[in-house]
Amino acid sequence: MSSLSPRGNQQPQPGFIVSPPSTAQEAADNQEFTHDGKRCLLPLDRPLKFGRIATQADVPGSIEDALLRLKTNRLLEYNQPVYISPMAKPNLQASDNSALPLMDKVGNFLEGTGLVMLILGDSGAGKSTFNRRLEHRLWQEYQPGGRIPLFINLPALDRPDKEMIVEQLKTADFTEEHIRDLKQRHQFLLICDGYDESQLTSNLHTTNLLNRPGQWNVKLLVTCRTQYLGPDYRDRFAPKAIGQYHCSANNLFQEAVIAPFSKEQIELYVEKFVPLIPRPWVKKDYMNKLAAIPNLMDLVRNPFLLTLALEALPSVVKGRSDFSRLKITRVELYDTFVYNWLEANKRRLQDQTLKDKRQAFEDLLTDGFVHNGIVFQKDLAEAIFQEQDGRPIVEYSNRRDRSSWKARFFGFKPEKTFLRDASLLSRTGNQYRFIHRSVLEYFLSCSVWDAAMDDNEFAPQVYSEATGVSLPVADHPLSKRRLVSEPSVIQFLAERAQMQPIFKKYLLSLIELSKSDPQASMAAANAITILVRAERHFNGADL
Repeated sequence: MSSLSPRGNQQPQPGFIVSPPSTAQEAADNQEFTHDGKRCLLPLDRPLKFGRIATQADVPGSIEDALLRLKTNRLLEYNQPVYISPMAKPNLQASDNSALPLMDKVGNFLEGTGLVMLILGDSGAGKSTFNRRLEHRLWQEYQPGGRIPLFINLPALDRPDKEMIVEQLKTADFTEEHIRDLKQRHQFLLICDGYDESQLTSNLHTTNLLNRPGQWNVKLLVTCRTQYLGPDYRDRFAPKAIGQYHCSANNLFQEAVIAPFSKEQIELYVEKFVPLIPRPWVKKDYMNKLAAIPNLMDLVRNPFLLTLALEALPSVVKGRSDFSRLKITRVELYDTFVYNWLEANKRRLQDQTLKDKRQAFEDLLTDGFVHNGIVFQKDLAEAIFQEQDGRPIVEYSNRRDRSSWKARFFGFKPEKTFLRDASLLSRTGNQYRFIHRSVLEYFLSCSVWDAAMDDNEFAPQVYSEATGVSLPVADHPLSKRRLVSEPSVIQFLAERAQMQPIFKKYLLSLIELSKSDPQASMAAANAITILVRAERHFNGADL
C-alpha cells in the first residue's frame, strides 16, 4: 500500500496521516508487531543477513560515494508513521492460520539459495508499504561491499522487462562507469513493486537476463495483486533453469501471500493511529464502533480500508445511535473519505492568500468545489484507462505534452492547479499517480455512477421503453471497456447497485436496450456482471 502522504512538491494535506516530529513517535515508528501483539526486536537489533561479496578495500570509493548518496536519499524519503508487520501464508490455498511474519520469510529467502520471491496480496493489503519498510531496514544495515537493496517502482519505468536495473540506476544519477562496475562486482536485492500496475505479463528474471554469465547478480523480490493472476501464474515469475529456457527452476522460486489483519493487529494499528493528530475519538471509541457495526471488522482486515474507515467513521456514524442496524460498505468508506478530503482542502485554500488566483478559486467555490474535485478525478481516472489502458503513472512535461490529453489535468491553468493539488494524487518529479490503485479504480467506477447521481436529474440516461430517454450507447462509460478484468471496479459498482435502487434500474435499462441495439452489447454485458456481483438473480429473465 502506498503511503497516504503526498510526495514531491505537495504539502501534507489536512486530515492526512503525518508523523509529528517527536522522539516518542520516531521510536514508535521503528517498532514492528506480530499478529498476537508482541513487539518484535528493532531492525538493528535483529539484522537480516545480507552477505558480503567484496571487501571495502576492493570497492572503488566513487561507487560507494554514489551508493551513500542513494542510501541517504532513500532513508530521508521514508515516511510511514503507522506500520504493523504483516503476516503471510505460504500460498493462496493455505489457511490464514498458517501465516508467519513476512519479514522472517524474506529473511530466510535472503539467506537461502532461492533467486526469486513473489509476494501476493489483495489491493490494499500492504505490499508497497512492506516493500518500503524492507528497503528502509536493509539500507540501515548496509555496509560497503554488501548486497545493495534497490527499490524499483515498476510502473514508473518505460521498459521494466528490459534493462530495468540500468534504467533505475540512471534515475538515481549513477554514471555509465558506475553501472558497469556495479554489474561486474556487486550483488543486488531488487525490490520490484507493482507488477500488476505495470500491466506486465513477462518473466522479469528471464527477460532481464538476470543471474546469467556476465549479467547482473541478484535476488529478485516481486509484489503483485492476487486478482491480477491466473492459475498458471508461477511461470511468470519462476527463474528458468540454466541452459533450459523452457523449464522453470522451481527450487529457486518461493512465494508468500499476505494474510488479512487479525483483530489484534487492527487494535495495534488503531493504537498507533490515534495519537498522530488531534482527534475527537480515542482508541476505545474506534474499537467500539468497529465491533458494533455488523461486518465492519471483517471489512477493515485490509490495512488500506482500515485507514479509510478510521478517517471516515466519525462522519459516517454521526447522528446515529443503533449501530447494530448500520451497514457500511467499502464504497461508502471511499465516498466519505473523498468528500472529507476535498472539504479539508477547500478550507485550507480559503485560509491562504491566493492573490491573482483568488478569482479562479472563487469561481470553483461558486460552482461547488467538492463537486468539481470529484469530477476532475473521475475524468482523470477515465482518461488513464482510456489513454494508458489503466497504467497508473502519468508523466507530464509542459513543453512536450501541452497539446496532449494530459494538459487537461496537469497544465498550469489556476483552476486545474487548485483541483489537482486538492486531489488524492501524489507527485514525484514529473510523475503523477493516485495515492493508491484502489482510489484510481474507485474514481473509474464513479465515472459510471457515483453517490451524487442518486435521484439526480443530470444522471446519465439510456433509451428504453421504461425510461423513454436516450443517450448514444457508444458514448456510455460501460461501452468503453470490458470490466470483467477489473474486479475491484465491479465490486465498487455492485455495492453502489445494492445501495441505490435507481442505479440498479439504470443497469437493467441497459440490458433491455441491448435487445434492440447491437451497439449496447458491451454495456449490457458489463451491467449483467455488476448485477450478478450485486447478487441480483436472473432466473427466468429474458436477457
